[in-house]
Amino acid sequence: MGGVVSATQNLAGALAERHDVEIVALRKVRDESYFPLDPRVRVRALTDMRPHSPVSDVDDPLSDKFPLIYPLNAGAKTPVVSRLAELRLLEYLDTTDADVVVSSSPRNTIMLAQAPGDYLKVTQEHSMPAIYATDIKQRLFPAYRHLDALTALTPEEVAALARQVPAVRNRLAVMPNCVPASTIRSSGTNKVVVSAGHLTDNKNHALLIEAFAKVHAVAPEWTLRIYGHGAEKKKLRTRIEELGLSNSILLMGQTSPVTPEFGKASIFVLPSKREAFGNVLVEAMAAGLPVVATDADHGPRNVLTDGEDGLIVPRGDVEAMADAIRRLVQDDELRLKMGAAGIRNAENFHERASRERFEGILEEAFARKELPRRATARVDREGSVHVAVGALPPSAGQADLVLRKGAAGAAEHRFPFSAAGEAVVPWDAGVPNGTWELALATREGEREVALTTDGYGCDTRDLLAVPLPRVQGPSLALMLPHLHEDGGLRLRSALREVHAEVGPVAVDDRTIAVRAELWGARPAAGAVVEAVHRRDKERVLTFPLRDEGDGWVAVDVDCATLVREHTDDDEKEVIWDLSLRTAADAPRVPLAKLGTDVLQPINVFTFPRPVLSEPVGSPPTVLTRAVRKSRRAMGQTPAPLPPTRRRTELRPYFTAACQLSVKTVRL
Repeated sequence: MGGVVSATQNLAGALAERHDVEIVALRKVRDESYFPLDPRVRVRALTDMRPHSPVSDVDDPLSDKFPLIYPLNAGAKTPVVSRLAELRLLEYLDTTDADVVVSSSPRNTIMLAQAPGDYLKVTQEHSMPAIYATDIKQRLFPAYRHLDALTALTPEEVAALARQVPAVRNRLAVMPNCVPASTIRSSGTNKVVVSAGHLTDNKNHALLIEAFAKVHAVAPEWTLRIYGHGAEKKKLRTRIEELGLSNSILLMGQTSPVTPEFGKASIFVLPSKREAFGNVLVEAMAAGLPVVATDADHGPRNVLTDGEDGLIVPRGDVEAMADAIRRLVQDDELRLKMGAAGIRNAENFHERASRERFEGILEEAFARKELPRRATARVDREGSVHVAVGALPPSAGQADLVLRKGAAGAAEHRFPFSAAGEAVVPWDAGVPNGTWELALATREGEREVALTTDGYGCDTRDLLAVPLPRVQGPSLALMLPHLHEDGGLRLRSALREVHAEVGPVAVDDRTIAVRAELWGARPAAGAVVEAVHRRDKERVLTFPLRDEGDGWVAVDVDCATLVREHTDDDEKEVIWDLSLRTAADAPRVPLAKLGTDVLQPINVFTFPRPVLSEPVGSPPTVLTRAVRKSRRAMGQTPAPLPPTRRRTELRPYFTAACQLSVKTVRL
């Protein structure tokens, strides 16, 4: 009995007007649903957990086994979804002839995303994914990438999802819950305020009770009715009695359906701390009730029009809520006017509007599904990157290759696809430093799909022949297409006016000797290499830079200096990032490995790890030895002696940004 079930059944009924609709339930535990269901909607129960049912699965040995793939409910002692239900869900997803499968649960979404079917895969988020448990988000957010469309209840939640999972930002759409039209109408004259919802801390009926106590002080003839049940009931009852309002604030218990009760009231109040949508708001509006609601993210402000069909007050503000209720209590004309506006505005969430909205989302998803997603990338001998997706479908019209960094709203670069489905990113296009996601986007309708590839999809053979340094423009301009671990096609662009490309590195217990090619500049007097402390940028070590001619420079980094600068105040590990300055006042140039087809040098270019030992403290005195000997004679274990030498390991390596660094580690 909850908003997700109600909204799902309502939308199914709305769609049944023009489509063949089936609801697939993982478990059946009741003979009848709490909510009415359109008779045109079929229901398929994958497991029947009613003991009295002739097809009950209660005795199946898998019905009390935990699933192997389906995400578990944290702390559950018995499975909410059993291994039996999981197996039947997998079979359904593998064999259904549906054109569209829609998930209304994050756990079901995880299963849907990995299903092999070619049907349209859609998820509806009825809550706020940001508040989901970490273990669910770790599986859910990657799963989103395998869906054709994702909906959320409000524009704010769509924007939040785009920030959390940027790869799916162009598959997101706003889809409010479907709330049917009501035959119930309030006269607006009964002196009754009503609220409905689970009696939990989030629903915050405690706030409403405090606010209504202030209203009652000036309008004692009005009563408040709260419908619902939950853990807060005893606490709320105690507070009502403390206020002496047992005759004026009534806890009505759970009522299903609750909508007929709205016809007895004249004002509806929603005091929630957090509300993703609030079906009950629309139900109250449809019944002709003006609404007072807290500005709980993000639902009420997307359902109500403040001052037209209701009043929105700040969360947690007892005085503001009391003032809003008091205003409607004392102004009959305003109350009736807002109630009439609510009836009109609730139509935005009724069956016809919901069906047309959802059909539009599916139509867009079908059109997007026609776009090619599998791509290959090839680097030519000049360093330009050719991306091919095959012939574009007629529905695509003109399309572009889009390069974009992960953050929503980030800068992008576009390159046109030919009719044959090939786009070229010229080596001198000036694509800035960094890693870029690749997508195909149509120019009309702005449909977009992320491009994927496989282990054979990136041809970088000719990249090794690209002439570096460049004689025109930035000295380093090199793009490396690659397969990301999520299957997406990425492009790493290295673009630098001045660059120090690390060459041979020789390591022993005295020095880390580095040779590098310096492109775009020449060393001058005062040229040095700097080792910058990763956590404390003010700590900098300098080493002389040598000009070896023909564009080569060299430096000897003294191992003992690095060890000595790893002080007792530091943590166990210290990282020193290496850069050079071509002159005393010149900007830093990272020593890096970028002019290569190797994406992650850390895994390829490895170096010896010398260990330096140095004396610390002082050796034990004659007295210390005598005390230890005495304790042994008495059968006591003497305290261990402090070490007299300290060992430090030096680990040269390339960072994720391909910069040469040295980590010193106390052993």
